[in-house]
Formats: sequence, structure tokens, C-alpha cells
Amino acid sequence: MRSRYVFAVVLAGFTSFSACGPHETPEERRRAADTPAGKVGQAAHKAVVEANKASQVIGRQLKQAAHDAREGWKEDAHKEKDRK
Repeated sequence: MRSRYVFAVVLAGFTSFSACGPHETPEERRRAADTPAGKVGQAAHKAVVEANKASQVIGRQLKQAAHDAREGWKEDAHKEKDRK
């Protein structure tokens, strides 16, 4: 019980410290995005987003293929059982 309270206090402390950090203005963010490093960062972000989308599509296709294979195995098992 006591550890829950300690955890809650520590969590509240961390969240309050995160609000005290430096903040960029929108103008500073735009200037940083226009630098060569910012352009590379944007390209890297775009590549990661596209890779994530592609992996999700592949994951869905693999899940469907596994489902189809399992259904085929079930049908084969029933056919084998009927033959005996």
C-alpha cells in the first residue's frame, strides 16, 4: 500500500519537473526546420512513417495468410477424418 503512495509522489514530481524545461517558440521551430539538419530530420521522419505504414500492411497480410493456412489445415483434417 505504501509503495503506491511513494510511486504517485515520485510520478507527480517527475511530471512537474518536465513542465519546467526550455520551450521553443513556433518561430524557433520553423527556423530549425529550415536548416540542413532539420531537412534531414524531416526526411528521416517521413521515411520512418512510411516504413511503419508498410510494416502494418505486411503484418495484416501475414495475419490473413496464417488464418487462411489454419483454415486449410482444419479442412484437410476434417477430410482425413471423413475418409477413415
